[in-house]
Amino acid sequence: MKKKNSFKWIFTLLLILTVVTYFGCDKKTDEAEVTIPDLKGNWSGTFDGRSAVLNITDQTDSSFSGKISISYRDPINQEVKGSFSPATSKITMTDQLQSRFQGEYSGSLSKEADNFSGTFTLNNDGSKYSFNLNKK
Repeated sequence: MKKKNSFKWIFTLLLILTVVTYFGCDKKTDEAEVTIPDLKGNWSGTFDGRSAVLNITDQTDSSFSGKISISYRDPINQEVKGSFSPATSKITMTDQLQSRFQGEYSGSLSKEADNFSGTFTLNNDGSKYSFNLNKK
């Protein structure tokens, strides 16, 4: 008789744990889902007070790549790769072609996902330049 009662007790306990776990997991689906905006397209604006155009051509989830052109006397054309953090709305981007102007872009994406602004840091000496780009 004790074995039968022990079995019922264990079965009941397992059933309760299963139900609690199931409903506990369900609460996570009520949280707002994080969405990753479509960054592909042309972004234009300024870089260090100069005209600049960023063209993002490829995007997979939060990673992307493209090209940036900056209108100095000798224009700078650079391939870039970057990533977007949905939790913080931060974007980081790095130049891919070796040059003395190679560096890293770090900035924020607006709530509307149509403005990317921040700071570019030059790799060779740490100089910083501001940029502000709007999606067209």
